[in-house]
Amino acid sequence: MSPTQVDSDTLVHSQTPQLPLSVVILTKNEEAFIARCLASVSWADEQVVLDSGSHDRTREIAAALGAKVYEQEAWLGWSAQRTKAISLAQHDWVFVMDVDEVVTPELAAAIQTVMRQPRYNEDGYSIDRRDDFHGVLLPSIRRRDKLINCVRLFNRRYSTYDSTMVVHEEVRFTGKAIPLSGVLLHWRGWTIDQQIASLNRYATVEAEVLYSQGHRANALSIILRPILRFLWCYIAKGCFRKGIQGLNYSIVRAIGEYVRYAKLWEMEYIPQPIIHPPASVYPSNVKV
Repeated sequence: MSPTQVDSDTLVHSQTPQLPLSVVILTKNEEAFIARCLASVSWADEQVVLDSGSHDRTREIAAALGAKVYEQEAWLGWSAQRTKAISLAQHDWVFVMDVDEVVTPELAAAIQTVMRQPRYNEDGYSIDRRDDFHGVLLPSIRRRDKLINCVRLFNRRYSTYDSTMVVHEEVRFTGKAIPLSGVLLHWRGWTIDQQIASLNRYATVEAEVLYSQGHRANALSIILRPILRFLWCYIAKGCFRKGIQGLNYSIVRAIGEYVRYAKLWEMEYIPQPIIHPPASVYPSNVKV
C-alpha cells in the first residue's frame, strides 16, 4: 500500500522528535527481575505494570522506579490480561514485554527510530527474542515465517491480541510484520528442572488446544515429532554451536514436544485415570 492510497490518519508523519510510547509489562512475584526489566526501557515515555497478586516486593520496586502500577489479581488469561494492561496505557503506540525479558541497546535504538519516523498504524513490529540456558545466549528457534507471532510494537487502536488464543497469544493486525534490529533477551537462569516443569505446564494447555481443534496423536507422531524438534533446534537453528548447553536445550525442547503429544494421546484414549488394576492383572474380590 502506498502513502497515496491511505488517509492521513493511517500514515503517521511524526512532526515531533519522537512520538510517545508506553511499555506494558505483566507481573506476579517477579522482584528478582522487575528492576532489570524496567531499566532496559527507562527511555520510554511510560511504563505500565499490571500485577496479578504478587506477594513479594514486585509492585513496590516497580513504583519506586517510576512505573505506573495497577492490580488485576484475578487472572484473566494471557490475551485478556495483556489487553487489560494495554488499555491502561496513556499512549496508543505500545511495546509489550514480559518481566523476565531485557531490551538490548540495539533493540532500544531500533524502537526509538521507528517512533521518530513515518509509519503505518496498521503495521506491527516484530522482535528477535532469544532464550538463555545455563549462562549461554541461544539462537532463536522460531521459523522465519512466524514473524507475526513475535510482534511486540504496535498501535493499539489498529491492533489487538487474539482473545481466542489461550496460549502463545498473538497480536492481530492488518498491515505488515516489520522486523526490528537488535535482540530481546529472555533471560531467566532456569535449571533443567525448572525448564522441564515450565514446558510440562505449557504442554497440558497446548494439548488441550490441539484436542479441541480436532488434532490427534498416534505412535508415529509421539516418536517422530520429538526427534524432528531436536534436529530443528540443534542442527537447523544452530544450537550445536553452543556446546553442551545447546545440546541440553535441544533435548529439553524435544522432551517438551514429546510430552505435548503424549498428553494429546492420553486425552483421547485415557480420559480417566486407571486407579485400579484390571481383572487380568489382579482379580480382586473387593466391591467398591
